[in-house]
Amino acid sequence: MKRIFCLCLTFLICLTTSAFAGDDTRDKAYTKIMATNTIRCGYYVWPPYITKDPNSGKLGGFFYDMMEAMGQSLNLKIDWASEINFDAMFEGYASGKYDMVCASLAATPARARASDFTQPFMYAAYYLYARDGDTRFDGNYAKVNNKNVTYGSLDGDMNEIIGKEDFPEAKKFSIGQNAAMTDTLMSIKTKKADVSVLDPVAAINFMKANPKSIHQVKGGPVRVIPLTYSIPVGEDKLKSMLNITLQNMVETGKVDKLVKKYPDLDATLLRIPKPYDIKK
Repeated sequence: MKRIFCLCLTFLICLTTSAFAGDDTRDKAYTKIMATNTIRCGYYVWPPYITKDPNSGKLGGFFYDMMEAMGQSLNLKIDWASEINFDAMFEGYASGKYDMVCASLAATPARARASDFTQPFMYAAYYLYARDGDTRFDGNYAKVNNKNVTYGSLDGDMNEIIGKEDFPEAKKFSIGQNAAMTDTLMSIKTKKADVSVLDPVAAINFMKANPKSIHQVKGGPVRVIPLTYSIPVGEDKLKSMLNITLQNMVETGKVDKLVKKYPDLDATLLRIPKPYDIKK
């Protein structure tokens, strides 16, 4: 009887030890951030969301301003540690290269396998674009979902996800992960693809630089996506801290103030309604 009791006690101790050992993998980034007073950021370059001066390397843009404002609110330094690409943006979590992706991302089921996400602070609409003069898809996006139509997409980007989910039958013209965001639109201009989906700001700038090359297909958004921040899985304390900060920035009007510096974004990004309306 004594032997059985000892074996049971040993089993319970091992089980409890294993549970605590598993907890060691949680909140690692948060613990490091609190110890160093610094958030180490992974980021991608996508003007005007994130800009990078080719000579000085200085960063700017709406997402840059957002993250720096969050750092000020939290009294934390923001270290823009690693430029990343969409196809491998979560790899730095395992190595501890950065604590979060500080340029906003759309939370999707596919990305949720490798990342957790904060609450949204804005929404972005994605539209369909085709070659100038090609009106086949006006008012009928379903025609894109055809094996005779070629869809241009950037590896790992949101437009690749939309292409796979919304237009699975269309042929895909894939562009490498180190390409520019607007290379999907260039593939339409050069007739390598028929259509692609992109945010309107990138498309507006492309059309200014390449007049009469592409046009926005008539119709509403193909997809409206939440803008969130990506963090490693298991970072509940970091997620809570960021969510509280984002909520405060939305409700106090800080997000609105920051986006107004960028007229194209101000005109196209969709706001999150405040839960109250105080008349002044």
